[in-house]
Formats: sequence, C-alpha cells, structure tokens
Amino acid sequence: MSEKPIGDESVPRARGARSAARTIQLLEVARSFYIDEEPKVAIAKRLGISRFAVSRLLEQARSAGLVRIDIRPPADVDFTLSSALMHKAGLRRAIVLPATDPASELAILAAAAASYLVEAGASEDVVGLVAGRTTSRILDRIGELPGRSIVQLSGVSRATYFEHNPAEMIRAMAMRFRGQTFPIYAPLLLADAALVASLREQIGIADSIAQFEKLTRVLFSVGAWKPDGSGVFESLDETARAEAAEAGATAEILGHIFDADGRRICRSLSERCLTISYEDFIIVPDRVAVGGYARANAVLACVRAKAATTLVTDAKTAQFVLDSLP
Repeated sequence: MSEKPIGDESVPRARGARSAARTIQLLEVARSFYIDEEPKVAIAKRLGISRFAVSRLLEQARSAGLVRIDIRPPADVDFTLSSALMHKAGLRRAIVLPATDPASELAILAAAAASYLVEAGASEDVVGLVAGRTTSRILDRIGELPGRSIVQLSGVSRATYFEHNPAEMIRAMAMRFRGQTFPIYAPLLLADAALVASLREQIGIADSIAQFEKLTRVLFSVGAWKPDGSGVFESLDETARAEAAEAGATAEILGHIFDADGRRICRSLSERCLTISYEDFIIVPDRVAVGGYARANAVLACVRAKAATTLVTDAKTAQFVLDSLP
C-alpha cells in the first residue's frame, strides 16, 4: 500500500506553516526530477507514493518557491518577440533576431535562414528556392546538404541588384545540395499568359514544374513594391509599376502580388510570371519567409495573407507587425 505524501496527516500547525519533513520531501522530489532527471514513476516507486502524488509534490514545490525555472535566451535571438509573433500571427515558427543596422540586415537574416534550412531539413526534403539576392546570401552560409532535391520555383528576373549571375546561383544550388536539381532557365516575367503556358510545356521546365506537388519546404524573400524590392517590380516599365501601385500593390511573393491587407491583386500580372501557382505554393507544409525592416509593410502583408508558416525577421519588423495586427 502506497504511503501518503508527508503532511497529509491532520496535525495541528499554524496556518500556512509547512513541516520540516514536508519541506524535505518536496525538495527531494524536486531534486530527483529536475536535477537528477529521474522519471516520475521511478521516484514514486522509491518513495513509496503514487505517480500522481509525485506530480502534486512537484507542483507544490514550484508554488512554494522551492523550485524556480529560468529560461535565459541568448543575446542573438529575441525569444519574447518570437513567441509573441508566433502566437498573434498564427505562425508555426517565428525566428526574430535583434534589430541591426540596415547595411547588415540581409546578411544576418540570411545567416539565420541558412541555419534553419540546415537544422530543420531531412535528406528526403524537396526544397523550393528562387534565384535571387537572399538565396545568394543563404548559399554563401551553408555547406553541403547531400541528398536533398532542389526545385527552382520561378524564372529569373532581370533585376540589376543581384550579386551573382542567376544561372551561377542555380549551379551553386546543385553543388551545395548534391541531390537532384530542377532548374528553370527562363525569364520570370513574360509578354503574356499564353507565352507562359507555352514555356511551362517545354522539356526541362515541365520536369521542374512537375516537382511542385512534391515540395516539403519553400524559402523565399518577401518582395516590396518599390525599387530594389521586387524582381517583378524591376522587370516592369514605369507605367506598369505605377498601375500596380495604384491598385494597392504592397508585397510580391514568387510573382504573386498582395495589397496591404494581404489580398491577392493584379492577377493578370501574375499570370505573366513563370512561377509556382499560388494554389501549389500555399499547400507546401513549410513556407519560410525572410524579410526585414526595409520591407516591413510587405512582411505585414505576407503575415496577413497567411503566406508563411515560418518567418525570419528582425526585432523592429516583428514589433511593427505585432503593433499592426488586431
């Protein structure tokens, strides 16, 4: 027959007092569980009490202040904002880094995204990437990831801010991941939807597009509708840029345009983009968005659209998003 935890007997004591024996028992159970990592079942058997009594004693030890659990995040992450953003924005993961100067922002976010890509992935992953500036920085920060298949999600924009030739980036993807690579050697923005449809049927491009339904993770930079902010923006003439802006264009994600409230707009423009369809994109299990304060409004639009499951950002952007959400 199991003994009762010490202190259950009806011995008269001053209100709120705890016997020395009871205190010793609470400390013994707490030390065994939290420090020695002894299972509750083993503690119960050794002390001759039930497993449920062990749970109650642990709870009482915490309530009495005998046990204090500290979570001490390192200085290179902002856990408070990460947790708040994850819960308020409905994200599965939020990786929030301390605010930094604009010149270092992309490099720091890319390093965090690269680490996540390495740690979260598995050899059977099918990862979707875009040949762009953020991808270039990420590739600079990861070694080989053998066995993972890489799928290029869209054609290449003619943006002039790339540090590396997009074709070289595609080859770098193949070298880093050493699995199957499915490139798209074609422009992102084309003259009309009919030309996009024609290219999608071409051998090579069609093989890459066939992989979209197998994607397990996609990583993308949140584009902002402004100079140096979006591959689609950079590929358009001034008139088309202005028309989209007047319609409310705020964010661009893989050729799909969103207004400030996260609604998809300018769909005829997206139909001219050789890219993953939004229907294929939104069902990928892990959609990793990267964006900093220079694109804060676009990041907010991305969050409102529920386009990302994982967000890599900085503290200033995270606070802006939190303050903007209801």
